Amino acid sequence: MHSAGQVVRAALRAAARACVPGASTASVDAAAAGVIAAFRAEPLFLNHRMHSEGPSFPASTCVSVDDEIVHGVPGPRRLRDGELVSIDCGVRLRGWCADSAVTVPVGGASMTEPARLRMLEHAERLLEQAIESIAPGIAWSQIAERLERGARSRGYGIVTDYMGHGIGRDLHEAPQAPNAVLPGFREHDDFTLRPGMTLAIEPMLVLGGEPVRTRTLEDGWTVVVADGRPACHVEHTVAVTHSGVRVLTGPLRPTLREECAFAR
Repeated sequence: MHSAGQVVRAALRAAARACVPGASTASVDAAAAGVIAAFRAEPLFLNHRMHSEGPSFPASTCVSVDDEIVHGVPGPRRLRDGELVSIDCGVRLRGWCADSAVTVPVGGASMTEPARLRMLEHAERLLEQAIESIAPGIAWSQIAERLERGARSRGYGIVTDYMGHGIGRDLHEAPQAPNAVLPGFREHDDFTLRPGMTLAIEPMLVLGGEPVRTRTLEDGWTVVVADGRPACHVEHTVAVTHSGVRVLTGPLRPTLREECAFAR
């Protein structure tokens, strides 16, 4: 899984570099797809279906812009200075999966509203803190509560309709790992972290503290903030170890903010 994670990391690096003004979201996806192919890995999102009756996903990555939270379908849309682009990528390599996401500002920090940059930096910090909290014996509800409290205390909305998940041989495995303590979660769905568990952790923040409502566009995939506020999405695949945690989609020692720095 760590090897798969390094393919994801390289693909995201290439996609982030392609996020320049005037580039299409399809070209961002193509940059990642080229890396995945070079490593002879399987792009997990390509032809993936959420439901048996729903449309299959047509690309190797999800490219979501501004108010698009997740599952953005790459296409002819051209990127503009100051927009936030969330890129989500998953691969399978030699039978094992990894999944990660970054959000990048088009044109760099100088072209992006400070409020948007602060939201992105806080999302990265929240993910880092969640990862640092992981240890055997910890209940996921403790981490979910920390994510929710950290977002709301800074005046951000946190997406609860979509969440992290187990991952291993398949992209989506049990258990679900929400970014907030949902009603009934502690009583019915909470779980205790144990060595060997592998999870994709993915907080999604929305600018402004109002409750977040989402809707899906006509393409059957792209999820947007219903009132049009910008969003960001960051994600790592991690493994619970006997002594704590190992990040499988990043290097072992640099901090998460250093790991995401290539995107800015």
